[in-house]
Amino acid sequence: MNDECMAKLAEQWGKICQHYSVNDHVKAQNFIQQHSSVLVNEFYSNIVLEPEAADFFKDDIIQQRLKNSLNQWLIESFDVAVNEAYYAAVEKQQKVGQVHARVGIPSWLIMRGIREIENKILELLAGLPLENNHHMLSYMLQIMGFATEIMCRSYEANTERSHEVKHSYRLFSAMQDVAVQKDKQRSILLDWENELMFKVFSEHPQLQHIALSKSEFGLWFVHKAAYAFTGAEQVETIIRLIQQVDTLNFDVLDCQDQTQKVERIQEIRDVNRQIQHLVDQLFQVTEYIDSGNDSLTQLLNRRYLSTIVSREINFARKNDAALSLLAIDADYFKRINDKYGHTVGDLALRFIAEVLLDVAKGSDYAFRVGGEEFLLLLVESDLTRALQIAETIRMRIQETPIRTAHGQSFSFTVSIGCTVYNGHPDYQRFLDTADSALYAAKNKGRNCIHVTEKVLSV
Repeated sequence: MNDECMAKLAEQWGKICQHYSVNDHVKAQNFIQQHSSVLVNEFYSNIVLEPEAADFFKDDIIQQRLKNSLNQWLIESFDVAVNEAYYAAVEKQQKVGQVHARVGIPSWLIMRGIREIENKILELLAGLPLENNHHMLSYMLQIMGFATEIMCRSYEANTERSHEVKHSYRLFSAMQDVAVQKDKQRSILLDWENELMFKVFSEHPQLQHIALSKSEFGLWFVHKAAYAFTGAEQVETIIRLIQQVDTLNFDVLDCQDQTQKVERIQEIRDVNRQIQHLVDQLFQVTEYIDSGNDSLTQLLNRRYLSTIVSREINFARKNDAALSLLAIDADYFKRINDKYGHTVGDLALRFIAEVLLDVAKGSDYAFRVGGEEFLLLLVESDLTRALQIAETIRMRIQETPIRTAHGQSFSFTVSIGCTVYNGHPDYQRFLDTADSALYAAKNKGRNCIHVTEKVLSV
C-alpha cells in the first residue's frame, strides 16, 4: 500500500470512531484491557484445532510470542480512538499483514481466529444490560473488522509480490542459459530470410522454402521461448507475426510476377524486423531475470533472498533440520577504495565471494546483499559447523594478501555475525538477527565473529 492509500484508510478509521462517543471509546478500551488475555486464549484454543494451523503454531515458544503479539494488537487497536493515532494504526495493520504473508499464514485462518474473539466478546457481554453496551459492542466489532480488512489488503499485496518473485525464481533456475540463444536465434532468423531471397532471385525452377513456423527459429520460439516467457505481451504478437510471415512466404512461392515477389519479400523483411525487435525485448526480460546474480561476484543478489530463505525455513521447520546464517562485512572497506581505487576494491569483493563459494557446500547459498556485505545461508548446519565456517572465512581473508595490477599488496579483514534458526516462522526475523549479530561484531572491534542464537522477537 502506498502513502495515499494508507492516508485514506487512516481517514476511514477516524470516521468509524467519530460515529461513536468518547464514552464508547473509553469503555471499549477498558473492556479490551481487562479481557485481552481471555480473548487471546480463545483465539489460539480454537485456531489450533484447524489442521492447517499445525505448521504455524506447533512450537510453544512461537505460540507464546504470537500470543503476546496478539494481546498487544488488541490493546493497541482500541487505544487508537483515544490517542487519535489513526495513521500509525494503519501502519501497524499493514506490518502485521506483511508478517502473515512472509510466514505464509492463510488470511482465512486469521479471520477464523478473529471470529472466535468476536464470539467471546459477545459471550462476555451477555450477562450485562444490552442497552448500556450495544454502542460499545458495535464499535468493537467495527474496529476489529476494519483492522482485519487492512491486514488482508496488506497480506494480499505482499502475497502477490511473493508469488511473482517465486515464479521469477523458477524461471531463473530453469533459464540461466537462455541468454546464450540471443545471437544464435537472431542469426537463424536472418539465415532463413537470406535463403528465401537467394532462392527467389536465383529463379530456381522448383521454388520451395520451409515455413518460418517450422524453421529452427519458429520451433524454438513456439516450444521453448513462448513457454519460458509466458505472460509477456510480446509472445502472442510474435506468434501472430510468424503466422503472417508464413502467409507471405506462401504467396512468394506461389507468385509468378517478379515485381510482386519483391514486394512480398520486402514485407517479409519488415515483419522479420518487428519479430527481431520483440525477441530482443524478451531477451531483455531474460537479462532482468539473470539479475538474480550479482554482476561483479556472480553470487546471488537480493532479488531471490526472501524466496530462498523462506523456503529453507519452511524445510527446517517441517523436518526439524538445523539452519544457520552468516552475515559478513568487509572492515573499513572505504579505506581500500580511497587508497587503491574502486578497481582494487572490486578485487577484494571478488575474493570474498571466492572464499564463500570455496567453503560452502553445494546446498548452501551465498549472497552479495550490499556494497561490501554478504550472506551465507548454511543448510542443515548447526552452530558448530556455522562457527567453523565463519572462522575459516575470517582467517582466509585475514591471511591472504590482495595483489594489485601495479604490484601493490594489502590485506583486509571481515566481521561476521552468526545466528542459528530457532523456529520463528518469519524469515525477516532470521535475517534481522544475523544483521544484529554483524553489528555487534563491528562494535566488538571488527575482525571477529559474534553469535546471536535467539531470533529477534515479533
